[in-house]
Amino acid sequence: MVLSHNFHEGEKRVQAEEGIDVDAYEAVMTEPFSPELNPVEIRFVNGRSFSVAASVDGSRQPWATPLFGQPGELFDVQDPTTVRITTGLPADHPLHQDVADNGELGVLYFDPSLRRRAKSLGHGTIEPDGSLIYRMTRNFGVCNRYIFKRTHEPSTASDSTAVERDSARSQLTDDNIARLQHADTAFFASRHTDRGVETTHRGGPAGFVSVEDATTISLPDYPGNGMFNTLGNLLLDDRIGLTTIDFATGQVVQVTGRGQVVPSPDDDTMSTRTVRIAVDEVRSTTRDIGAWTDVEAFPVRPGMYNPGTPYLPGRGPAGRS
Repeated sequence: MVLSHNFHEGEKRVQAEEGIDVDAYEAVMTEPFSPELNPVEIRFVNGRSFSVAASVDGSRQPWATPLFGQPGELFDVQDPTTVRITTGLPADHPLHQDVADNGELGVLYFDPSLRRRAKSLGHGTIEPDGSLIYRMTRNFGVCNRYIFKRTHEPSTASDSTAVERDSARSQLTDDNIARLQHADTAFFASRHTDRGVETTHRGGPAGFVSVEDATTISLPDYPGNGMFNTLGNLLLDDRIGLTTIDFATGQVVQVTGRGQVVPSPDDDTMSTRTVRIAVDEVRSTTRDIGAWTDVEAFPVRPGMYNPGTPYLPGRGPAGRS
């Protein structure tokens, strides 16, 4: 496997296809992504009441699991590379089982009210009290695009993260399909053999998630920071997880399956690539997620590129509409 400071072989292949100067992009990142949180990042992590964790099950299928809790309790930074996570989930929850079985863990620290997010990868262990000790190996901020601005009042109930789970299924139900098709926020989980499992945010206008049938889901890949973490992972390992949350009802749809990157339809002016997922397994849960207030949808429009991404002449912002 070819690894460099920050980008692996799959990520570099997608970057090159998109017209990014791969060598220049790597040169911009003069140091590898550090696992260490600085003081500002520590305050950000400790203040979170909502985030998303990625894990892999015994078949190495990735899953994205939302986490909810009180600020200062959900995450408690022990040192610059170590975070204690109090999930509030039952001891037999699949996330705990996954971590106990193989230790792989990734966390997206997420604050939609500020349109701020930071991605981390690492390994976790289960403590006797049921909390997770998460040791990060990579940590870096990502751009604020496509995040629906929402404020969160976490639940104060003793069972604030109580879970009601349906049995796992191999197909989406009509209710699953309706919730996916109305979502404006989704989260992917994907994996790289050497770097581990990670989760990333996807957002867009309500309806940007398409359900072709009970076993096929597709999402456009809107332009962002040009890292292409998920698409790069999929080139090397097509297993992928997808999760959506109904912020009004607390209903969560989690999917895992096989992902394929395909060209977007000709009439899609905002993306050139689409991620199509062939569903293997579906889990539906209802969570007490606290109270969420919608503030503002992100203004998605064609031609949104990160000006800091080094595109080749005639490619990217200057060469495309």
